[in-house]
Amino acid sequence: MFERYLRLNERMTKWLWLLVIIGLIASLPLGYKRIQTERSTKNVEIVFDYRDLLEASQYKPNSQAYIQQQLKLLKEAGVGSMAVYEATLEELKYSRSIQLFTANEYAGLTGKLAGTADNHTYLLFTSNDARDKLQPLIENVYRKRLNVEVNTWTYNNQTGLIIALPYEEANTKPLQPDPITLDMLHNQHQFQIVARLSNRMQPFAKEELDATLKSLSSYGVKRIIFDGVAVTGYDEEKDKSNVADLIELMNKYNIGTGAIERLKAPQKGFTVSFVNKLHGNAVRVFPLFETEANLKPDIIADKLVLAVKDRDIRMIFLNTRAAKDTEKGFMNDYMESITESLAGPQGAIKRIEQAGYDIGQAHPFVEYGKGLNGLKWLLLAGATALIALTIGYFVRSLVTLVFAVGILGVFGLFVLSPSIALQGAAFGVGVCAPTWSTLFAIRSIQQRRLKGGAPSVLQAIIIFLRTTGLTLVGIVYVVGLLSGLSYYLVLEQFRGVALLHTLPIILVGLYVLLFNHQRGLRGAIKLARDILSAKISILWVTLAGIMAIGLWYYLSRTGNEGQASQMEILFRALLEDTLGVRPRTKEFLFAHPLFILGAYLLMKHRIAAFLFAGAVMGQLSLVDTFAHLHTPIYISMTRVIYGVLIGLVIGVVYIGVWNLLARSWKRWSPFLLKE
Repeated sequence: MFERYLRLNERMTKWLWLLVIIGLIASLPLGYKRIQTERSTKNVEIVFDYRDLLEASQYKPNSQAYIQQQLKLLKEAGVGSMAVYEATLEELKYSRSIQLFTANEYAGLTGKLAGTADNHTYLLFTSNDARDKLQPLIENVYRKRLNVEVNTWTYNNQTGLIIALPYEEANTKPLQPDPITLDMLHNQHQFQIVARLSNRMQPFAKEELDATLKSLSSYGVKRIIFDGVAVTGYDEEKDKSNVADLIELMNKYNIGTGAIERLKAPQKGFTVSFVNKLHGNAVRVFPLFETEANLKPDIIADKLVLAVKDRDIRMIFLNTRAAKDTEKGFMNDYMESITESLAGPQGAIKRIEQAGYDIGQAHPFVEYGKGLNGLKWLLLAGATALIALTIGYFVRSLVTLVFAVGILGVFGLFVLSPSIALQGAAFGVGVCAPTWSTLFAIRSIQQRRLKGGAPSVLQAIIIFLRTTGLTLVGIVYVVGLLSGLSYYLVLEQFRGVALLHTLPIILVGLYVLLFNHQRGLRGAIKLARDILSAKISILWVTLAGIMAIGLWYYLSRTGNEGQASQMEILFRALLEDTLGVRPRTKEFLFAHPLFILGAYLLMKHRIAAFLFAGAVMGQLSLVDTFAHLHTPIYISMTRVIYGVLIGLVIGVVYIGVWNLLARSWKRWSPFLLKE
């Protein structure tokens, strides 16, 4: 029975390779449709936070003149849009539309004794226009929605309102965006308006939200960037959530949204389902945080350009703040740094345009290839086959069994949860492709050595390029499996990055240590027992410690949380400025050259196979580059090509240095070791 299974297993291996090829072919149109999607819109919208400007103006002698001057400078620098929030009473005070008083201030103003006035909030309109436009909005919120008593009063012929809430409490209630500010920004200065709406409308009032969106739509608003930790109407309890009403109204007025990157946690309610119900009307937003406004203009410009080029950003959101400059002795608003970072020959806007983008109102991606999702069944089958074949490098008899169990599992999971199935298959093939291609290289080199082939630099280069080409199979699978708007907007993403960076290293290391020369499972277990029972020397402990430190350092540098030294940052900037796209340092300086050196040495020295446990880092890094699904494919491909070409040159240098050291050792070791 077992022998029949083994014969079937041998035949099945060939069919699995055919399945891998079929899946590879099926993934190509999905990759092409992704390229079409990425190129469907090239508009990049530059947005400035008007509230920040309003707050900074409070530190100026003439706040209104300051605002008008800065708006003009921002317009000239290339800012085309202003972000306007839900108004608050305090914000209306900053805008000089109302005067606002606490109970004690009211008492002093009217000549009453302090503490005798009710603990209410008192306001006066600064003009008849402000009264006509703002009084209905204020009364609608406090009187109608919150059931708070609102009365009128006058002082020196100024009309005002008394709101029966304490000053601090009254200031927490969001109002409809200030129509006076909207008129000034949109009609006078010709800015596009981007709305910032929060989830602070309590209780939720659909009619009020409808009126707000209708008003915003009349000012040409096409996008809402949600303010705070949740989308408008969200509630932890589903039966109390009003997100469905929000979606209905946003679709009614053809208003989309933006997915903000660099947040500590995704905004609650901002899900794949939410964006799908908006018909994909969303763009990626890159915020320049207010804490970054004090950076040098060239550093700010680099951040903005990289965001657009490398991360499919279509909206740049600029913030600033007013802070004390103790050295110069004034309140710095950093506006000069921001405008300088945008304008000028090396400014962000010119560089973004040179990269092929247009500055204008952001548009959502047009998603191509939705009708090709049926091909993903073939990709799932091909990915499962590749995983089984990789396991076969360790235990060949398990290939058929692993494939049979895997195909049933992944197909069943795809029916229940397509997202989890696709992400699981992408992770599996992402780990197995660099592992398999590296193991194939080790075997082919060893077979060449057994046939008496002499070490050859050219042959080492050919093997490296062939291995890179085989790893490309996994890359194409990852791109095809994880194709879709939710991945480009990073609402879903490649899972298991840390494991992707460790498993291939562990698997290649285990193969070289235990399974090399096809020892089989029993042979590997016996060898493992011998190693575990061997006497441990100080040298072994030292080497293990060095390897552990090296692996820890490597993992600490993996992902977005890794920290780089100032020198490395400058080196990266030099590569970016010189090449346009920065190749990965660990690829071209370490992993790729080590692979070429390892291939060269393995042709002569069996122990050189252990070098591939480190060299596989370059191959898995290729997959990781394309696993950044928000990065345009042409950027990822350019990065890979640069890394391979530069790594190839440095690899040849590695071989030259090794040969020089080897010859020097042969020449001088007799004298150095002589007693």
